[in-house]
Amino acid sequence: MAREWQTFARKFEDMKEGTLRLFIKDLTPGARKYDTRFVEAIVRKSKEALPEGDLLYYRSESGIRISEPWYIQIVKDLPPWVPGKPWDDVFEAIVRHPNGDELPPSKTPVV
Repeated sequence: MAREWQTFARKFEDMKEGTLRLFIKDLTPGARKYDTRFVEAIVRKSKEALPEGDLLYYRSESGIRISEPWYIQIVKDLPPWVPGKPWDDVFEAIVRHPNGDELPPSKTPVV
């Protein structure tokens, strides 16, 4: 069974296909439902273009969901945060810090 994910876009015209860095929320029923992950993933508009992909629903910042799902295949998990200030624009923070998988020493999470 395919998993279901959701992500947000500032504007629907910002949605694009390709290898992207996204914060995604798990919509699959179960104990991990609503968990958020920061991932690098392949995103496509059609199932034919990504046959092994999971469902991906895009929402606008105000929560409006597009009618047709897209498809996503997660390539790798990235750290669950991006450097910045709490009031920073998360979309800009992702672009400013393209090497999200390289944690600065002062920002290494404590386990």
